[in-house]
Formats: sequence, structure tokens, C-alpha cells
Amino acid sequence: MRFLHFGFKVHDIDRTAAAYGELLGLDWEPVREFELMTRVGTTEGLARSKVTHAITKDGVEIELVQSLSGPSVDDSLLGEREGLSHIAFVVDDLALERARAEAKGIEVLSEGEAPRARWIFLKDERFGGALVQLVEMAV
Repeated sequence: MRFLHFGFKVHDIDRTAAAYGELLGLDWEPVREFELMTRVGTTEGLARSKVTHAITKDGVEIELVQSLSGPSVDDSLLGEREGLSHIAFVVDDLALERARAEAKGIEVLSEGEAPRARWIFLKDERFGGALVQLVEMAV
């Protein structure tokens, strides 16, 4: 398992990316819009969001996510607030890591997939208010 990124829920992705860019000199990848089938808790539906990433000079990746419609793991955690929503890690075997988490009583809050990856979001009060995202990259 290796660290992937810190994820933040934002209301205005362009404004937030510009502010971090100005303050910290971060260069953001172009904002992309995604439309994916998503399950959050017992709610399943088509979710639309805008996403961008930047990497600091020492290699820390930051992800900004602006939900546009549909079920949102960020909204389920933060409600209307902006802020840190998750810490993401790359795993080799998502099914194995899911089984390990469930065996420890950790809730699988959400799951999804895209052409480049499959993921789950884990929720547990011991995580200090953030979700943990486990990501298996497509080969």
C-alpha cells in the first residue's frame, strides 16, 4: 500500500485551485468532469463531479472535487461544508483489502470505478473525521 493523495471537497473548483496556486505555486491539471455510477451507503445513482489534481514539489498529491449532482461521498461526510474528505492509498488487490477492512468492522461507505481505477471509501470513527479511499489502478 502506498499513499496516493489528500482529497478535498470544494464548492468552486476553479476558485480553490487558483487560491492554492497563488499561495503555494501549485500547477493544477486541467479540470475534468466525470459522470459515473456511484453507490454511497444505500443510495446508488449517476454522480457528476469536477476533479483536478496538483503535486507539490516534494511529491504530495492533492485532489479537489466539486460535486455537481447525484450521490456524493464527500457530501455524506461533510454535508454542506468544504474541507478534507479523504486520504487515498493505492492497493494491489482491492477485494482482499476490502475483506480485511470488513473483517475489522470498518464500514465500506462507497465504491466506484472508472476506466483507470476501481475504489472503495472506508468510514470509521477511528479515522479522525476523514474517509480512507483504497484504489486499485487498472493494469
